[in-house]
Amino acid sequence: MERRINIGLVIDDIDNYFTNQAAIGAEQAAKVLDANLFIFPGHYIGKTDSKYADKKYEYQYNSIFSLPTERNVDIIYILQGMICSRADIETQTRFLKMMPDVPIVCLFSDFEGYHSVTFDNRTGFVSMLDHLIEKHGANDVGFVSGPITNRDARERLDLYKEVLKEHGIPYDARKVVYGDFSMASENVVEELFDANDNLDAIVFANDSMAVGGYNVCRKRGLVPGKDIKIAGFDDDIFAISLEPPLTTVEASSASLAYKAVLNAENYINGSALKDMTVETHLVQRNSCGCDDFDTDFMCERLKIDGIEIDSKVFALEVQKYLFNDYVDSGSIYDALKGFLNAYTDLLKTTDKASAIEVLDGKFSELLQTELFILSTREKCFNVLQTLQSKAMKMLSDDKEQILIYEAFSKFYRRIAFSGILPANSARKRNERLQGVINRQVGEVFLIENESEIPYEHLLGSLNGIGFKRSLLYLFQGNVKNQGEFNWMPPASILLKAMLDENGLRSLPEEQQLLRTESIFENEFIKGDERRTMIVSPLFVGANLYGLLVNELDMTNSYSISSAATQLSVTLRSLFMIEEQNKVKQSLQISLERFIRDNTKLEEIATKDELTGLFNRRGFISNAERVLEEPSNQGKVAIICYADMDNLKMVNDKYGHDDGDFALRTIAQVLQESFREMDIIGRIGGDEFICLAVTGADCDVDSMKSRIEKVTKRYNKFAGKPYPIEMSTGIYKFKIIGKVDVYDAMNNADTLLYQEKIRKKTGRPVIE
Repeated sequence: MERRINIGLVIDDIDNYFTNQAAIGAEQAAKVLDANLFIFPGHYIGKTDSKYADKKYEYQYNSIFSLPTERNVDIIYILQGMICSRADIETQTRFLKMMPDVPIVCLFSDFEGYHSVTFDNRTGFVSMLDHLIEKHGANDVGFVSGPITNRDARERLDLYKEVLKEHGIPYDARKVVYGDFSMASENVVEELFDANDNLDAIVFANDSMAVGGYNVCRKRGLVPGKDIKIAGFDDDIFAISLEPPLTTVEASSASLAYKAVLNAENYINGSALKDMTVETHLVQRNSCGCDDFDTDFMCERLKIDGIEIDSKVFALEVQKYLFNDYVDSGSIYDALKGFLNAYTDLLKTTDKASAIEVLDGKFSELLQTELFILSTREKCFNVLQTLQSKAMKMLSDDKEQILIYEAFSKFYRRIAFSGILPANSARKRNERLQGVINRQVGEVFLIENESEIPYEHLLGSLNGIGFKRSLLYLFQGNVKNQGEFNWMPPASILLKAMLDENGLRSLPEEQQLLRTESIFENEFIKGDERRTMIVSPLFVGANLYGLLVNELDMTNSYSISSAATQLSVTLRSLFMIEEQNKVKQSLQISLERFIRDNTKLEEIATKDELTGLFNRRGFISNAERVLEEPSNQGKVAIICYADMDNLKMVNDKYGHDDGDFALRTIAQVLQESFREMDIIGRIGGDEFICLAVTGADCDVDSMKSRIEKVTKRYNKFAGKPYPIEMSTGIYKFKIIGKVDVYDAMNNADTLLYQEKIRKKTGRPVIE
């Protein structure tokens, strides 16, 4: 099977509706492409959103931005316009340059030197201003812009000036103020009112700032839509629920992300257009002064404003309106097409009663699809109201009009009631999640006497809340992030526990060690189907514990943040308990050692059963002892990281007995290549590590040659139909002061990675 494309989506807060919709659109496109989608949700670069201004450690989410690499993604889409909306150009440049060397596409913002997909601000924004000026007579229009560093904010300000000029309205700089795209915009709106006495309309560069505008209007005794006309941009989820509902411009993040990701292969092979734009549309509600929904405007948009209706064009326009172009196949598409065909048949036939019965059946089929996951009830109401209005105008018979009225009244009622069950389901899911979290916290204190943390217990609480797979990864040692958005993660990580279709389990210690860049794809993630996976940081304060990776459908992403936050708090409690237990165990061990010799027990606890070498615990403890030995200060030492080549091939083709034989052979090669006094361990499935204090300088190339020579001799006498080989990374250093064994191991691992690249490409690695 041809290798599946891995698409990286770098986003801001997953709980942001606009961002969540973008992720849903990206997932729909990934499904069309049969590509994997790996989502990296951080927060914001530069000035923080006011939502997080008082949260000291929110920057920890941005550690996620360091996880994409050339080995885990083939292309990266970045919500640049969201993540960097408050960052200066220099900061944005540094942010983009930290990304790996794969095709990069900026979404919602263009940036010099990169592909971009942005909104066509002109169409929707100009329509909205024209609507205010031409239909509602607004001629004293204020504008609340976003940050001048933001591309969309600059473009919308330019369009504001342009439309005023076209209507003969002079531009006045006093009528423009600059917000930060957040709901905390009251101060700048107050400035706008204080500088202008006779405003009859205010246009906001996004819906969030319009919320602040509503607050200021209430304080000043002004009613939006009556005393002053207000319009926004984005059609955010809360816009319809404001009082009065906010007139805005629909800028579908789902549609933009869908179109961008659908072009992934073209970006990868270099045939995509440099820049793409996505249409925006006026959404008329009451805050602009409109009393009711404009069905004539919607008839024009849906291409049914004439006498004759082209059913294909009509169906296409309804599909685009409801789903913003990102549903063009599947059950929901077929159901919608069936309903619209039944509607056009209704207009043509003389047997209206039978046609309405068919239409009713098709509407029932449509309601049973994911209609309200991929569209909104407001849009469905608008389409139905437009279809009803069109049908009433085309029919002159009173009885037929009554039939139409009754049929569509049932449709409205069923849409309204269809929202009750999902709302109850969402409430029950939230209650279940909260109950699971509370139970988990309580159970933490029941395991304080355990000798080791039962990590599978933590993931067990995530069962049944929408995740197809969950993986708990923890960093080794004490990992901190002090606030840099370009923080780099350790090269390796431990897979402690996982939950999938095979159930819940912790991994044996010798299988836990993996490269951090393989968190989405490794030997423990089985199955050939495409997947959407999202990674969340686990942290408390400046301490980064690890990562939670979940496979899911994006419609179930509501619980990710809560689950990760509570898991972090629970981990902190467990680590505190573990530290207390370690103190107790240390005292107990000291007592036992005083009473009897437990050398044999210690050996069993630190040895790898298959090879007889140290296991990871044994290697770390012995390596730390050697590096801390005062007599070794000033001496030269080497760490050799070795990785067996093609273990999976040997296991798959010749069986696990041969795989075990190959691993034992690697162990024997390393034992012969190093001295008896050196420390050698097997720390993962196919990974080995050696520490040697040489006392004098040593030649790394000679050491590699010795290993290769011994390996060839063993292969000669093994008589196997496959070669037993390894790749090595040897890091040489001087023992000065306290040496962190994990840092030395990571350096050797990096050199091993370079060696594997050299083998794969046949070219030397340029350091």
